[in-house]
Amino acid sequence: MPQNIKLTDNKEDRLDQRQRTQQVKDLNKNFDELDTTPPSFITNENTRALYTYLATQLNQSGYINNTDSSILISLVINIQAMQSAYKSLEELGAIYETQQLMKQNPAVNIITATTAKIISASKQLGFSPQARASLINLAQVDKEDSAKKIMSLLADE
Repeated sequence: MPQNIKLTDNKEDRLDQRQRTQQVKDLNKNFDELDTTPPSFITNENTRALYTYLATQLNQSGYINNTDSSILISLVINIQAMQSAYKSLEELGAIYETQQLMKQNPAVNIITATTAKIISASKQLGFSPQARASLINLAQVDKEDSAKKIMSLLADE
């Protein structure tokens, strides 16, 4: 198993770790920041506030850019879905009775599915030390105009 690479700006950490962190930040300077205004289809007030907060924090980190917006959108939508499902679980319980039959509350499956998606999106956005370290792979691209390389991969042509 490969060793995780640490992203850090802490002067007390190793020089190579700080240099690789700076490479990631330099690469991201070639892209626009995440828009801190949530998309209009996110209408829940708490979810909109969460999106704005996270986008601001991610922009300040320097590790993330506008190409990561769909991951952030997925994260906040799944958090909202999990919160709604949890309310149903609190009200009805994990199992409820209807017409003399015992049924599992669908909220149980929603919580299970959204939890996996939240963990995945969180890791992709660097919300764990291990995930932040894996972002360093972006900086391992050749010195040759790496932003142009990435943009060509994303192009519609």
